[in-house]
Amino acid sequence: MRKLAYILSLLFLLLSPTIWAEVVTLRTGQTITGEILLQNEEVVIIRTKNGTRYQYPATEILSISQEKTAQPSSQEAKKRSPRPIDIRFQASGGAVYASELGWGGQMAVDFMLGTKKIQDRRIFIGAGIGYRAKFLNHTTYSFLPLQAIVSMPLLDQKHAPVLGMSIGYGFALNQSTQGGICTAAELAWNYTFSPQTDLQLGAFAEWQQAQLDVIQTINGNEYITHMGGNFLAIGVKLAISF
Repeated sequence: MRKLAYILSLLFLLLSPTIWAEVVTLRTGQTITGEILLQNEEVVIIRTKNGTRYQYPATEILSISQEKTAQPSSQEAKKRSPRPIDIRFQASGGAVYASELGWGGQMAVDFMLGTKKIQDRRIFIGAGIGYRAKFLNHTTYSFLPLQAIVSMPLLDQKHAPVLGMSIGYGFALNQSTQGGICTAAELAWNYTFSPQTDLQLGAFAEWQQAQLDVIQTINGNEYITHMGGNFLAIGVKLAISF
């Protein structure tokens, strides 16, 4: 019967929604909470939550008792456990300029994967793919940028200014255009909704290297000239990460 009672007690502890910890009280009044690794007539060894082990002669111990601590539910544990990968969507729009084409407009979207757990400061580091549509001279120049990005808040608080930078390669989607290196810088304001979710609103400046086939009219005749063209875009962007 005693053996059966021991087994039932052990099962109860395993299935119980609480965790039992041992509390060792010394004759000096000091208490140590943790897991008893060894206990006999001469010595007691206890391991604390952070993994530190303490050894005390049995003559220095006043008592050993159990401390009950609440075990978080599965939903609470899921909320506390950080997700290793963060997802970021970004949409932006503004003006774009090319020396041979003049001024126009730009619209863009980006999808990025990364992490913002760097140094516990919500620094986002990741990589992503996007789409750029540049409207100049009655022509749409489309690019597919693959880029790495870093976004760093300047203050460790719920509302904070953010500096960001990205660099990569923009693949041209037009047959008459070749892509090249692309880079961007941004200054935004970050609002933290939850440990996982951030919203950013800010301004950006972006540069895209390209080779273009430009139609030029000389003496009434049209000629196609292949030349280097750099697109410079400025505008506003809205991003959400979760």
